[in-house]
Amino acid sequence: MGYVYYSDETVGVRKYSANPGNEQELGMFAKTGFASDHEGISIYPTGDSTGYVLVSNQQNNTFEVFSREGSNTFLATVPVSTDESDGSDVTAVPLGAKYPKGLFVAMSNGKVFHYYDWRDIQQKIDAAKK
Repeated sequence: MGYVYYSDETVGVRKYSANPGNEQELGMFAKTGFASDHEGISIYPTGDSTGYVLVSNQQNNTFEVFSREGSNTFLATVPVSTDESDGSDVTAVPLGAKYPKGLFVAMSNGKVFHYYDWRDIQQKIDAAKK
């Protein structure tokens, strides 16, 4: 969508234009609700301009979920089994019968990887919206 996001660890997530020559800051979100550090960021697309931005709430062992579009509205807190996750990645590509809507991976201290069926993450996001 033409954006670059980065975690400003104890402040929030900064959103910049990815257009060369016009790399201006467009906004900041995820400024509250974090135990301390904002860490890994993953983007799960649900369409050309829709989806989710997942941000590791490192000391809380959760991921905070924001809308991909607009001003990146907070949507949900998703608990995970990580221990101080520094990084994550996600794909919306179907990965067989076990992960038909994609896969979310988060890394714990000690380089331990935790794998989540996207349907489980989506279920937690949907429950928080109600």
